[in-house]
Amino acid sequence: MRLILSLSMLAALGFSAPSAAPAIASGVPPALADRQAESRPMQALFGTRETYSRDIAPFDKWTGMLTRFRQEADAGRRGCASLAPGCEPAEWHDALEALRGLDLRDQLDRVNAAVNRHPYVGSQRNWGESNYWETPYEFLRKGGQCQDYAITKYLMLRAAGIPAAQLRVLVLRDTKLGLDHAVAVAYVDGEPYVLDNQLGAVVPAASIRHYRPYYSINEEGWWLHTGPNARYASAADATLR
Repeated sequence: MRLILSLSMLAALGFSAPSAAPAIASGVPPALADRQAESRPMQALFGTRETYSRDIAPFDKWTGMLTRFRQEADAGRRGCASLAPGCEPAEWHDALEALRGLDLRDQLDRVNAAVNRHPYVGSQRNWGESNYWETPYEFLRKGGQCQDYAITKYLMLRAAGIPAAQLRVLVLRDTKLGLDHAVAVAYVDGEPYVLDNQLGAVVPAASIRHYRPYYSINEEGWWLHTGPNARYASAADATLR
């Protein structure tokens, strides 16, 4: 699908308040027991207004990736060879082991650094299409583009036991570069932090002035971002770079 949903599609989707205790969705392999979700109110990203919907079905790049990742994780648990396509890379296992016992802020730094070491490779080169959304296993083997870095960080943190309620993948407009972009977002004590392949460090979202969100998403729902600091969804056929 197009990266940005048209206004007519957005109007057709049902919006609602987030569930107080959402169920963990499929698409993530068994992990450490999820920590208790934060009770502190979470700041809206980049000062935008956020409208929530539980219906992630229209985001077929996202849902398709989650389905493939669930299949890969299932194959890995059945003991397929680590070098076979679709099976768990040794790097994934080692990265999760390295996160054990760390506090959340240290986990964010470790995950961001580990994933950012991988090369940027466009979807066209890897997959013969301009906007393929990779699973973490695909990314660790082949490299990827911005949404693939964000996805890998998001799902690595999920596998480490961070609740989905504290994590999102955010699709936005980089006004400095004039391009669409994607990052992972993690909430620490109610404050959003950005894990970005264009930045060497994990930084508070409030420190970035040139990002304008379209939407953010996790396994349980998605948020439309509107207001002066948002890049309101349009019918434009934008693609991630």
